[in-house]
Amino acid sequence: MAFRFRRTVSIFPGFRLNLGKRGVSVSAGMRGANVTLGRNGLYGNAGIPGTGFSYREKLSKPNTAAGRAGSRNARSTKPAPALPPIAEKIAQVQLNTKTGDITILDANGDDLGDEAIEVAKTYAREDLENTLQQHVDNHNRMMAQISDIHLGTPPPHTFPTFVPTPFEITEPKPPGLRKPDWLAYLCPARRRAFSDSNEQKRNQYRQLREQWENEKRSFEQVESERENLYRNARLGDVAAMESVLDDHMQDIDWPQDTELSFELSDDGKALMLDVDLPEIEDFPTTELRTYKRGVGVSVNELSDTASRKLYMAHVHGMGVRLMGECFSCAPSVERVILSAFTQVSNAATGGVEDKYLYSVKVSREAWGRIHFGNLEAVDPVEVLAAFDLRRDMTKTGIFRAVEPW
Repeated sequence: MAFRFRRTVSIFPGFRLNLGKRGVSVSAGMRGANVTLGRNGLYGNAGIPGTGFSYREKLSKPNTAAGRAGSRNARSTKPAPALPPIAEKIAQVQLNTKTGDITILDANGDDLGDEAIEVAKTYAREDLENTLQQHVDNHNRMMAQISDIHLGTPPPHTFPTFVPTPFEITEPKPPGLRKPDWLAYLCPARRRAFSDSNEQKRNQYRQLREQWENEKRSFEQVESERENLYRNARLGDVAAMESVLDDHMQDIDWPQDTELSFELSDDGKALMLDVDLPEIEDFPTTELRTYKRGVGVSVNELSDTASRKLYMAHVHGMGVRLMGECFSCAPSVERVILSAFTQVSNAATGGVEDKYLYSVKVSREAWGRIHFGNLEAVDPVEVLAAFDLRRDMTKTGIFRAVEPW
């Protein structure tokens, strides 16, 4: 994105003198609707404050030879287009990734209806198209991550690097103190008022500074403890390995909500891991594309077989990734048992119960035979099948419940 240098100097309310690289221009009007006169002519500018939507139109017509002969100063005085009242309410654009429906919301999250969509198309078409493209790109990127989650699996001999969390609270700045004017030197009461005001500012700054320093020290203490945990985990400390594994799992950008629980044996040699997978009914099944002509998004619904295969790739890829993280974060672990389940309704009772899709047992020695430098050629479904695996699944990804290890 290119940035334009622009410095603004106020002349009087409603008018501004703009000094830029390409010359001088004058703007008149109010926020959201104004006109600008510069070297390229007269322009009307309209925008929706706070949304990034804007509209710009040249109001002055090109000078013809006859026009220049008749009057060099002739200009069109066409007023800037007035924005409909609903434009001021626009705050957010949403896209339904299952249907492709576009919704425009106000600041309270309420649907503004079809009128707002038409206003956005008319006055902010390019911005609306860019917003929809971002939604589409994010969705399609998430779909790619779903099937490729195993590509981030670390080798078993690679311990995760401690990454410190930055302290993001802004340091308070010293206050600007009032300088006594000439009257303060003549009037003791005024001089005391200046002094009291400055002392109050100093006290407030000292309190803010002290609070900031205390919070920073506490934060640094926590970070120091985290760093020590990573150091101790690397040496095989059981409690430290559990903490590092928990800390590291939360830092991974999982494409779908996934819950897991794990337990490390007292001797640190065995790790049990249960994974609560997303239900296939809640799994995304669409690919999106913005219109080549017009404003909108087309939706390609995956077939049932394609959806099941995508789900199959994801749940096995999750297993590969998680077992890799376990061996990496817990150097003393010699065996990992991972059981993956989903929650289904029991037709007989109406209750919800766990349905185990697979359960796999892997030793560190066997896990180390995987070529982690060539994971693009690895099929997670086949990877798990190479170990002690309990699974009852068809080729198209239909699972039947199994008993876990």
